[in-house]
Amino acid sequence: MNTNKTRLTKVSHSIKVALCISAASATLLSTSIVAQEAETVDKDLEIIQISGIRGSTIVSINAKRFASSQVDAIAAEDIGKLPDVTIADSLQRITGVQIVRTAGEGGPVAIRGLPQVDTTMNGEVFLSATTIDASGADFGDLPSQLFSGVDVYKSSEAKHSAAGISGSIDLKTRRPFDMEEGFTFAGGAEVTQGSISKESDPSLNGLVSYRADKFGVLFSAVTSEVNLATDYSGYFDTSEDGGIGAANNNFTWGQNPRGEDTRHVVPQGFAAFNKAEERKRDAFQVSAQADLGEGFTLTADYFYTQQDRFNAKRGLSQNNRWNSFNDYAYPTADGWTGDTFTDQNGDSWGAVNAFDMKSYRLQSFTQVNNNEEKSHNFNLQLDYDNGGALTGQVRMTRARATAKMRHGYGEGDMLSIDKGTLVTGPGAFSQGENCVNGEDIVGAAGGCYASFAPGGIEDQFILGYDASGEHPVFSGFEQMVNGGKGSRSVADYMADLDSYHIGAFSSEGNTDDTGEINTFSSKWNYALENNDYITSVDFGVRVSERLVDHDQFTYTSNFGDGCDIAQWKAVDQFINTAGCEGNPAAGEYLAEAVGDLAAGTWVPYTLLPPTRLDEHATVSYQTNFGSVTGIPGVWSIDPENFRDPRQWHLNTFGNVARTENGGATYDVQLDETNYFLQANFEHGIVSGNVGMKVVETDLYVKQNIVGASLPHSGLGPDTGDAVTERSYTDYLPSLNLALAASEDVIIRAAYAKNMQPLNLSNWGGGKTVGRVNNEDCDCLRVVSGTLNGNPGLNPWRSENLSLSAEWYTGEASMMFLATYKIDIESFTTGGTIMIDEPDADGIRRGPWPFATQVQGDGGDVSGFEVGAKVALSDFLDNAFLSNLGFDVNYTYADSSQPTKAADGGELPFQGMSEDTYNLVVWYEQEDFSARIAWNSISPRLITVGSIGAVGGQALYQDTYSQLDISATYNINENVSVYINGSNILEEYQQTYLEFSSQKAFQNEYEARWTLGTRVNF
Repeated sequence: MNTNKTRLTKVSHSIKVALCISAASATLLSTSIVAQEAETVDKDLEIIQISGIRGSTIVSINAKRFASSQVDAIAAEDIGKLPDVTIADSLQRITGVQIVRTAGEGGPVAIRGLPQVDTTMNGEVFLSATTIDASGADFGDLPSQLFSGVDVYKSSEAKHSAAGISGSIDLKTRRPFDMEEGFTFAGGAEVTQGSISKESDPSLNGLVSYRADKFGVLFSAVTSEVNLATDYSGYFDTSEDGGIGAANNNFTWGQNPRGEDTRHVVPQGFAAFNKAEERKRDAFQVSAQADLGEGFTLTADYFYTQQDRFNAKRGLSQNNRWNSFNDYAYPTADGWTGDTFTDQNGDSWGAVNAFDMKSYRLQSFTQVNNNEEKSHNFNLQLDYDNGGALTGQVRMTRARATAKMRHGYGEGDMLSIDKGTLVTGPGAFSQGENCVNGEDIVGAAGGCYASFAPGGIEDQFILGYDASGEHPVFSGFEQMVNGGKGSRSVADYMADLDSYHIGAFSSEGNTDDTGEINTFSSKWNYALENNDYITSVDFGVRVSERLVDHDQFTYTSNFGDGCDIAQWKAVDQFINTAGCEGNPAAGEYLAEAVGDLAAGTWVPYTLLPPTRLDEHATVSYQTNFGSVTGIPGVWSIDPENFRDPRQWHLNTFGNVARTENGGATYDVQLDETNYFLQANFEHGIVSGNVGMKVVETDLYVKQNIVGASLPHSGLGPDTGDAVTERSYTDYLPSLNLALAASEDVIIRAAYAKNMQPLNLSNWGGGKTVGRVNNEDCDCLRVVSGTLNGNPGLNPWRSENLSLSAEWYTGEASMMFLATYKIDIESFTTGGTIMIDEPDADGIRRGPWPFATQVQGDGGDVSGFEVGAKVALSDFLDNAFLSNLGFDVNYTYADSSQPTKAADGGELPFQGMSEDTYNLVVWYEQEDFSARIAWNSISPRLITVGSIGAVGGQALYQDTYSQLDISATYNINENVSVYINGSNILEEYQQTYLEFSSQKAFQNEYEARWTLGTRVNF
């Protein structure tokens, strides 16, 4: 069976069906034209230009008031000016909307607590380069200046193409027929500075539009450079915003030597580092429209974004070197918080926020991700509206996006690995050329167990970490220790560049992603003039095709004249004995006995010989770690060295190869055909719509069959393909009711069944295995793993009910109250399964816990929203007070799901906060306006930990609040200047593990101040 041919046949059939409906609609259309009067109808439309905070508020209120479903809206205050710096920041002001911050900026969005939100552009799906395999957008590569507004839909209509479980978001761009006749020019320039980065970041934006009687064209563009900075401290985890990481417990690998009966979390390490992201972004939009006559309007849009991001992390890590959990970090005398629980296995746990840490490893590290992202979105649509009963649209969109990420990593150890420490001793075997510090020559070719850090620390010592206060405190650096430079404090050794040697280099997890979305739709509305109940009928068909190709790979290098290959070029990795014995480039035979090794024993060289921190890279001394205290400073590699990781590894090791990671490489294709029929009705004070959407889905997933891991890596080679093909159909009814209780009061009710596809990675991702050094087997032992994808998972499905009341008290004022309930019929949730994965020596010693997504059902979300928009000019006639207004709202979201908390209690859905507050106060008169906005969310569930590792404890973000301000002065009707302040109180994100006293890590976000000018004419 030809799979590709079968899938193409299904798509072709769907397109033929769509064309048939279009043809039938065209027949009705021609009949309608003949029936019309011959006289020309004047269709000149008044173009209303929005200006200022009050004008934006009026448009937002009217969008809600006259919508056919439950909608909230944001309108730009002027060309190129949404209310906030980013789209996400503006969205968080809407009741029921929560955002997740990345590097301090707003990113992914949740509605009514759930992140399963579909995002469209001008009513149709689009592709963002930062979320190629996701079903929504995180707005990371979408400049706010290119959009005229945003609509947030909280109830469904069959005619809408958007999916979404809790709602959907539609971004609206400007088009030439939206503008005044003739030329319109607008532009702006601004400079932004962050309180941590201290960089001055420029941005330019502009718009030019020409609109004639029958034709118009518009071009708008933005170019910007941004430097974002964040200070991190807490559990060692270098993912984008931190996490539980590789944390385990004090019973991992057996009873701890202190005889503790109570289990507690033991992080893999503790860290303090600075995160900085450089971002250069260019984006533009071109839109052309033509009035073809006879009611036909042709619109063509092209939306393009390109951004390069250089994300760097550098700082201190004190960790267990993957050698021990049960004897690495243990509570101080007052480190227990007093919080306890019993896990599902009956084991007792206690919470800890202060540790003593043994000196397995003290190091600096530098990690860099280089991202190149491009997206192209093209739209072509033909609209018909000649004043008759039939109106409609035929539309085609095509989108393509690419994203590349290249990773660089290097670490510098301050502890000798050949004397006195807890690491490996007596060191690592190396070539004779590296035996220059008085080592005993024991190899037949002059090799020795080399001194890797002749100037480093040789003693064992204890450091402290205490997170009980507002910010973490490290301690113990004043201790006196012996080493290559004699008796000195730990801090003195840290300040001496001679103390450092390279622990490892790597370039892993690199990715190449390509995504496409192609759609064809035909949508029509037929008005029924003489019907007492049904005012019109919407009908149509839509065909969509979505593809993603995700490749993950590592830059490896050959060692031992090509007899071995390695991802981790590290001091604790040795050239593979089995494949390299006897190769003089790979090792030596011992000339004399060493310990338990007899003379004549083959001993391989370490992959990485003794290497000073500054041998292959420039370095600098780092002392600023944010608000964390106690750290004297570290020497670390300058991130600039890893601008091109491939070239750097080639220059350093003499060879480099791209080695695919089969467990994280996949292809997914999702084909959907939608049919819908919707009746719109009105009778007396009741109006609304009822409809049915049918979604036929064909899913194609190609995963790799993964072989045994390559040595010195977490790489599983591709040994074949596993293909899964599935089809399913969803029937999605929807009902929206509006009751005009009075001239100013509207009561709304809505019901719908919703479906949203999973992120394609949830279907396509493969298996990755976590291994650590183990002396018992002298190999890399499996401890955990991740199953990144499961093609058998079902999409998210829900049944939604909502009820709202809206009271319109003035032109720019209203109040509202809403309640909702979302029954989640099908969803995915984090889980753990046990897999007996073989260790690096081929022996199975498991099973071990593997984190994965599992099918969940029976969850629900419910809550209410309340708020008001008030312009005092609607109620007062006072010279000062009438210029004031405010927007205040509150959302309560409660949820339950089958996954239970560590103590057996209820868990919310991942990403959900129970309480969200917004308060915006604004002042506006003819020449001056100002706005202050406060947003706060209660604790948010980030993820749930493994039962075996951390007792199933959940990681939460603690309550987070942020204050933003802005002010604008209009020099004249064409020119204005403004200042924006974001996070002006420099708030930080604090996380905790299960108990608020058991603090995990914190991200300190910077305040960002922008000074700009805007010109319109």
